[in-house]
Amino acid sequence: MKKLTLLAIGFAILPAAALAAPPRALYGKHFKVTWTETRSQRLAGQGAFRPVSIPYAYTVYVGTEGTVFKRMFVVSSTGKTSGAQDRVGTKPSGSVSANTANFSGNTLTATSSFGGAARRMQITFDGNFSSCSAQVVTAKLASEKSATIKSIASGAMIEFESVSAGAASCSVGPGNPFAN
Repeated sequence: MKKLTLLAIGFAILPAAALAAPPRALYGKHFKVTWTETRSQRLAGQGAFRPVSIPYAYTVYVGTEGTVFKRMFVVSSTGKTSGAQDRVGTKPSGSVSANTANFSGNTLTATSSFGGAARRMQITFDGNFSSCSAQVVTAKLASEKSATIKSIASGAMIEFESVSAGAASCSVGPGNPFAN
């Protein structure tokens, strides 16, 4: 548990100066990482916690001028609602207290912290940036009984007492997936 706490704190304090531009080999390409998070959650303050599985898709397009466009797409645990959160650039932005994307060589590390929880994605590309592999770690602060967040899928405030990310898949493709 200490490891998860340190991981979450590390996400929140990543300095903006550590950010690097995407490699030119990614310009005009997109990549997508998908995974499922398993949580014990409930609507904030209501009833008992219950196990749920939440599918995620993180899509990034690197424009022809090097601008980074990111979309986190989530389907609710019931499968009845879905939603997306869009960001532009590699610097922290939006209501998420820390949201960064740092390119180093052929690796992208994306981090975010939110409502007492944090997520870290490490995406490693092959030498030609034509394929990738990914690892996702999600954790809540060990010092807190639960974390409360606004659901991207439903907009409701949800509370979870545990969270873990499953195996991730990653793919690379040409062009802008957000163009239509």
